[in-house]
Amino acid sequence: MARVGGVAEEHHERQGMDHSAGALTVTRAHGIAYRTPGGGNGKSKHSPRGNYLVKLEATTPDGRPLTGIGECQPRGGETGDRGAASWEFLLECLSALERRELSAANRDEALAAVRALMDELHDAALATVPERSGASSLRNTMRGWARQLAGKSGRRDHPRPFRGTLYGIETALLDLVASGLDISVAELLGVHTEKVAVAAPLSGRSGTENNLAILHEAAEGDTGSIDEPLWIDVRGSLSPPDAAELVRTVVRDVSLRKLPRQVIIEEPVRPRHRHHLTALQRKAAAAAAESGRPGVDVRIMAGESVWSRQGLERLIAKGGVGALNIRPAAVGGLLASIELAQAALTADPDVRIHLSQTEGASDVAAAALNNLAVALPQVHTVFTGDDEHQVTVPAGPGLGVGMPYAWMIDRINEYVTVPAQPEVAEAGPTPNVYDEVPYLQPLGPNGTKGHLLEREALALGLSTTRFSKGAFVATDNVHPPLMFKWSRSPLSTAVSLALCTHKEATRMRLRRSGVPVPRGRTFANGDYGSARAFAERVGYPVVVKPAMGVRGIGVVANIQNEQELDLAFRQLEDSKLGNQDFIVEQHVTGRDYRIVVVGDEVIAAILREPASVVGDGQHSIAELMVRKNLVRRLNPHLWGRPIKYDDAAKYQLQRVEMTLESVPEAGQRVLLSNSCSLSQGGDSIDVLDEMHPSIKDACVRAVKAVPGLAFCGVDFLLEDHTKPIDEQQAGICELNAHAAIGNCEYPLYGTPREVARTFIDECVERFQLVTNAERAETLALKLTIRGKVTRVGYRLWMKRRARSFGVNGWVRNVNDRTVEAVLVGPTAPTSALAAAAVLGSKDALPTSVTTVHVVPPQVEDFSIVDRAPQELVHVG
Repeated sequence: MARVGGVAEEHHERQGMDHSAGALTVTRAHGIAYRTPGGGNGKSKHSPRGNYLVKLEATTPDGRPLTGIGECQPRGGETGDRGAASWEFLLECLSALERRELSAANRDEALAAVRALMDELHDAALATVPERSGASSLRNTMRGWARQLAGKSGRRDHPRPFRGTLYGIETALLDLVASGLDISVAELLGVHTEKVAVAAPLSGRSGTENNLAILHEAAEGDTGSIDEPLWIDVRGSLSPPDAAELVRTVVRDVSLRKLPRQVIIEEPVRPRHRHHLTALQRKAAAAAAESGRPGVDVRIMAGESVWSRQGLERLIAKGGVGALNIRPAAVGGLLASIELAQAALTADPDVRIHLSQTEGASDVAAAALNNLAVALPQVHTVFTGDDEHQVTVPAGPGLGVGMPYAWMIDRINEYVTVPAQPEVAEAGPTPNVYDEVPYLQPLGPNGTKGHLLEREALALGLSTTRFSKGAFVATDNVHPPLMFKWSRSPLSTAVSLALCTHKEATRMRLRRSGVPVPRGRTFANGDYGSARAFAERVGYPVVVKPAMGVRGIGVVANIQNEQELDLAFRQLEDSKLGNQDFIVEQHVTGRDYRIVVVGDEVIAAILREPASVVGDGQHSIAELMVRKNLVRRLNPHLWGRPIKYDDAAKYQLQRVEMTLESVPEAGQRVLLSNSCSLSQGGDSIDVLDEMHPSIKDACVRAVKAVPGLAFCGVDFLLEDHTKPIDEQQAGICELNAHAAIGNCEYPLYGTPREVARTFIDECVERFQLVTNAERAETLALKLTIRGKVTRVGYRLWMKRRARSFGVNGWVRNVNDRTVEAVLVGPTAPTSALAAAAVLGSKDALPTSVTTVHVVPPQVEDFSIVDRAPQELVHVG
């Protein structure tokens, strides 16, 4: 990566202190890594698709601030990007852009400045390609020869790394200079057409018959139109012979008037077989000439397989194809897309140029595509992914879009600025930061809930067998094994769990036990008339919530009047639990607490505050939300529970006449949710040491009111947790018999509490398990993983994960359905890796992971082996 920094130094030496009259100076560069829309919510073991957003801030010579944004779309082999290396390269590029000057005196100078800078960055990207060393294994040598032959035959292009990343940087630069000239990016590039039709390809599948069926279904009997060709993207799913058969059959059906005259077949074969595309085009043309029907036009479209001038020229040399689909991220930018289209049209003016984008693009990339569409020398259609029928010349300036905070606030993983922004002192306590985050993130948002109990069991010397992220059994090999699912365990009976789930049944038992509960009633789904009458009788404010709800879904509190009550009913209907009965109860004025009881003791208590941000007088609400979510990502329990810009947040902002762009005053707290649920972005604050004994006593009595309940989270509304319960308004609103453990183990503020440790200690005492006298700080574990775990990259996945966790050991295949691994390391990462073993690599499907203790073997690294390097001695 050093080449990027060298480029910047060379530039600054050339520039010296000479500032051009029309130059824009980049003052700050922002890099934002985020999950794309539809890119996963963290609940899957597969890594969600991610993009980077580039934001460049600059000033004109007269001090006018400007902003340019662009979206990077790293897509592995499709764009020449390499995972984390692309993010590192982006940050190097952003550093090189600091204090750079871009001429914006006129359109030609601005374009020349962007081209020159992008040439430097492309050269820097090429410098990252590793040189081949002299020593190599026979296999690598053969692969090298195969690559050379593929390059000579036109099956492989010279490397152009980080095209998807450079695409976003170029877009931001073009947006920046276009804004400086007060024109659109389309005008900067040069408008060639006033409007472009929008069209979407049909999604093809493997098999000739399947693709034919898709075409016939889409045709719907319309065989006379020549203006709307059928376009199907086969996605390289066919072998060359099958592709040839598809072409022959399509031409036949066109001649028989079963299909329209014009059909476009995109990428019928894999990119490595792209040299067959020209032969397929010749077959289509020959068959059309012999069909007997005038105007038959079946075209082969090159898409993913042609992303460079080199690849295009080789294709042209072999005869060319009838259509070209250009994806700017795969090509490497808007300017490269124009050059590729010009080269294709120069070789064949009749070629059809189509424009589309990679999957997982946002509004920023869509705006870039729209600007490019009207700037291409000739384009037939553009695929934007929205419902528009055509793309017209944007009004400008720049791309015509702003920062897409509305949908990306809760998707941001990393945010880096160059130079770093000065820290602004924040009011209130300092958030906690935990070292376990990297170990627990692979387990998903509920990783703490499903793993912490197993970690404590292993630390005490118990053996486990895990069946899923949440379910495992623990045994001392003496007594019957104990079964756990998330935070459910033998401590509580199934009857007690069922009682706690039904809120009306819970309310009745609590009232009989003498603990405070708000007055309320359950109503049948849709019975809003009776609910309104009840609310008038008990008096506002009231609360609406599902009768059998979880995670605060559909809950609306502090409803002040009938109008707000009707709004709450609509919000409940729109939630995931909107089809069940609901409760209306008195709103207890106070704050929301989760108090955890194990046995006869309160062991943890957190105050849950609604999602909010505190103003600093400088940043917008959107920026404050992003900053706070980044803090939450450093918390094992909250990293997958960000503050969201959803309907609840919009409602809260509307109440105070604010928007995402509003800049609150220093110290001003802005609410973003009407629920204190941590899953909805709420804050967790430990208050156990401050809690009055009378409140703790009420919680213990509440849990005892439900027979068979030995572990519970008591949701208590209190005015002040430091005062006696009979001196304030208070009410228990719910008993959660399988409360999450991680919220008290990892509070955002305050002292962490060892809930899982106390939980397992209670199990050990109650069931008289045989355990170690003290908890182990390090573990030596033997894992036996069964299921679909061979020939799916499982061992390589284990090796990479172990090395990133700092865990030593080895992994090997035992048979076609079994993998064995030995893990040696500190308790936290080693037990987390043992839990993650039930997920494994992308294509793995483990059915169980049995974990036992062994005498620590002599290992200094983690490796893949064919046979156990030494005999293992089991412990216990």
